[in-house]
Amino acid sequence: HNRWRTQMASSRTVYSFKVKEDTVPTVVGKVETVFESLTHITYSVQEDDGENLFLLSPLSGEFLLSRSLDFEAQRFYILTVAVQEGDLQVSSVRVYFNVLDVNDNPPVFSQDTFYASLLEDIQVGTCFLSLNVSDKDDDNGDLKLRIVGGNEESVFFINPMGSLCLIAELDRERKSSYNLTMTANDCAQPVFLQLTSTAHVIVVVNDVNDNAPLFVSAKSACIPEDTALHSVVMTVHAKDEDTGSNGDVLYYLNSTSDGMFIIESRSGKMYLEEPLDREQLDSLTVTVTATDRGSPQLATTMNLTVHVEDANDHDPEFSQSIYSLTVGEDLPRGKSVFQVQAHDQDIGKNGQLRYMLTHTGPFVVDDVRGVVTIMERLDREKDSNYTLIIIAVDQGNIPRSATATIIVTVLDINDFLPLFSPETLVINVTENADDPSQLTHQVSALDEDLGANSQLTYFIQKGASNGLFSITPNGTFQILHSLDREKESLYIITIIAVDSLPPLTGTLTIYIAVEDINDNHPEFTEKLYNTIVSEDSPTHTVFAMVTASDIDEG
Repeated sequence: HNRWRTQMASSRTVYSFKVKEDTVPTVVGKVETVFESLTHITYSVQEDDGENLFLLSPLSGEFLLSRSLDFEAQRFYILTVAVQEGDLQVSSVRVYFNVLDVNDNPPVFSQDTFYASLLEDIQVGTCFLSLNVSDKDDDNGDLKLRIVGGNEESVFFINPMGSLCLIAELDRERKSSYNLTMTANDCAQPVFLQLTSTAHVIVVVNDVNDNAPLFVSAKSACIPEDTALHSVVMTVHAKDEDTGSNGDVLYYLNSTSDGMFIIESRSGKMYLEEPLDREQLDSLTVTVTATDRGSPQLATTMNLTVHVEDANDHDPEFSQSIYSLTVGEDLPRGKSVFQVQAHDQDIGKNGQLRYMLTHTGPFVVDDVRGVVTIMERLDREKDSNYTLIIIAVDQGNIPRSATATIIVTVLDINDFLPLFSPETLVINVTENADDPSQLTHQVSALDEDLGANSQLTYFIQKGASNGLFSITPNGTFQILHSLDREKESLYIITIIAVDSLPPLTGTLTIYIAVEDINDNHPEFTEKLYNTIVSEDSPTHTVFAMVTASDIDEG
């Protein structure tokens, strides 16, 4: 007996076994004696804090794992095992089961989705969110956090303490929120054993008043000059990329062009308050300010140019109401004789004028240039004056017009021959007459020209060489000497009437018939007649012919 005890004294009193927490039910340890005995040795558990987790074989001393372990629930177990020889307990030992961690738990974020709200002017480098993540595993619990989605602009990073930090400037107007995908990896080896968990971080970027209003409406406007008062002439508009009151825009007029316009502060509508007159002022400048309602306020100013569009509110005007001109009647066809021009204070089509004539006669007018042209030959002797009515019409939608009078006086040219009517004259003159009324005759020709062109001078062209006749320049025809019919019974005289330069002539033929008077004695043809008469001649018998002649007539 004493020998056995000595042997027992040399046996192990403490056993320690390592068991992975993912071990399936199997033998996980064994208690052994170090001495030999002829008596049957048995083992039993005296103290068990494993609640029958480890089942001891009484004969072999082997421990059988009855169910799975959980390192995260309990990391070691202590059992006391009694060793019996027969019915006698000879010893007891301590058995330690150390549970070995395996990577069976993924990292766990404290919440699936984290929320953060940042002002867009937050300083770069600021850490603003602690990512609360844990891993129940032990040696496998070292974690690596990463941003795997939503950080395309590389705005955020995770510092070594697991906080989400800002690495670049924010701009709410560029991006107002971020939806980041975060992963947490443990550091188990080999890598394929690593476990990962995912969470989302929603970062909302809050506005600060860092943008002034920006005008997006046109910097110029066109307004008809006949626009009604108090009507909306245009609407200015500015955009502010900020939100809330930071982006709420109000409008003001700094320069209103002497109260010409007012503006509605909320809508930006501009109203006309004074009448426009393009002819006095065709453009003006209005200064508009757009300001937000942020704190501090930001504002932008724009110079708005207002162009006043023409309305057809003026009649054309001629420089004078009556034009007078003179033209020669010998002007060739197609000759321009006059240009008239009217003025219209309007512009564009409202100021573009076209000309037309009424009662044109031989005249036409170029409808664009206002040039009056003669298209038919003039004849002063038929029409010595023309009264033309010229109209200037603008090209507005509702045309306006003006009229003027052109008085054309046709100047005479020497284009008519003097005309005797009739062209022959018979004058009966008694021979040897001394009566002045018989010796003087007034001749005259007609010339339809005017002035010097109709002033005639008379000449004897033919028939006065014998000095019997003369004519004064004014046409007084005279017989200078008495005529003797018996010498010349008929005189033919050609009279011409001559006008101015270049001279034109008319011809008159005068026939002067000399009438006989009994101024000559009869004369026998013979002074002595001899004849023989028979005595038996019967009475009343012609026995001789006596003839006498008289140069007088009748």
